[in-house]
Amino acid sequence: MVKLIFDDEDPTLQLADAVLEKREAEKPKRSYLGISGIGDCNRKSYYRFHGIESTPFKAKTLKNFRDGFNTEDLVIADLRTVKGLTVVDREPDSGKQIEVSDFDGHFQGHLDFEVLGIKQAPKTWHVGEVKCSAEKKFNEFKKIKDKFGEKQTLFNWNLTYFVQAQLYMHYRKRKRHWMVVASAGGRDWTSCRTDYDAEQAKYYIDRARRIIEQPEILPDRISESSDFWLCRFCEFSEVCHDGKRPVRHCRTCIWGEAGENKTWKCRKHETVRSIKEQAEGCEDQLYRPTFVAGTVNDIGNDYIAYETLNGHYTDKGASHD
Repeated sequence: MVKLIFDDEDPTLQLADAVLEKREAEKPKRSYLGISGIGDCNRKSYYRFHGIESTPFKAKTLKNFRDGFNTEDLVIADLRTVKGLTVVDREPDSGKQIEVSDFDGHFQGHLDFEVLGIKQAPKTWHVGEVKCSAEKKFNEFKKIKDKFGEKQTLFNWNLTYFVQAQLYMHYRKRKRHWMVVASAGGRDWTSCRTDYDAEQAKYYIDRARRIIEQPEILPDRISESSDFWLCRFCEFSEVCHDGKRPVRHCRTCIWGEAGENKTWKCRKHETVRSIKEQAEGCEDQLYRPTFVAGTVNDIGNDYIAYETLNGHYTDKGASHD
């Protein structure tokens, strides 16, 4: 009998991982700037909003996300068992997740829940969030809380989450935020409360405004060194630091701009582009100069000429690539 020899990895499990990755890749891309990420590197947020392709997530990362979603559901279910605690995680009319938005829907976020009756402040509504954390980060959270006190914990633990909290409070007109941090499966948990800071909220709302309404301005990088740890592992590093030109489509095109009611407009053809059409682009696409490593020398109706480190480059559209 012939003995079958496989790699160390189980081929059946590998196939299941491949299906998971394929399903994720086939999902439509987010067409708005997410409140949950506006506290990240400013340029990274710009690239996300303008649809720059990113490295697909591997199965392990997707499973981590799934752990987070499942843990969130478990935590909320456990909170509902507390007598006197009111937990609202859906809009009462639509049954959908609570949404906040600005700039004609181009800046959006979705709350985990809102809560009334927590014992620390039983008469105050709080914006509620659940974060599923690995053991190392979970223990770090507890140490920061011991050192700085709960009201300063979130800022010192994770700036992105802190900004998200500030903006959710701003748009929901709440003064307090309550974050429950749990290990995978909700086997251990802790929490912190955060006060609303209007100046912080305004700062990041203005950041979102510039990304959406002033696409001709490329935000600064978080670091000028590609070896900086956040840049080294960033999915946009090749475009940001190496000058790689992104895929041509409506979001990377000089003629495209954010329109009313979450739409994307083409100024050249005077049309509104669906999400599918945005991804497809057209032969008249000219790169927005923020995506070309060079200085603009001349702009015409069907070309843009640049001076680059390697000499000259004239962008004549997709049909001339």
